[in-house]
Amino acid sequence: MDKNKLRYAILKLRDEKKNPFIELKGQVPEEDILEQTKFLSRNGLLESMVWADNTVHIWGSVSLEGEKYLVENSGLAKAYALAKEVKNWIPFWG
Repeated sequence: MDKNKLRYAILKLRDEKKNPFIELKGQVPEEDILEQTKFLSRNGLLESMVWADNTVHIWGSVSLEGEKYLVENSGLAKAYALAKEVKNWIPFWG
């Protein structure tokens, strides 16, 4: 998955109070989710994250900057929604 689409998906899932590791399991390698989550946290788009042993132990929330990112990148929302819909159509996926 393209890193910008993955960043959007992670933020969108956190905005919905969902765990990206669970929701994206089987679709995106955990290493990619972790790498992009670190990017989002470092750049202030996710806040109040609890890290230990190089992984997320407690997911934080989407910051004000993260909310702006979601609005500014709403074009990615269409791609994200389509990907979710396709996943639901294919019962053996995930």
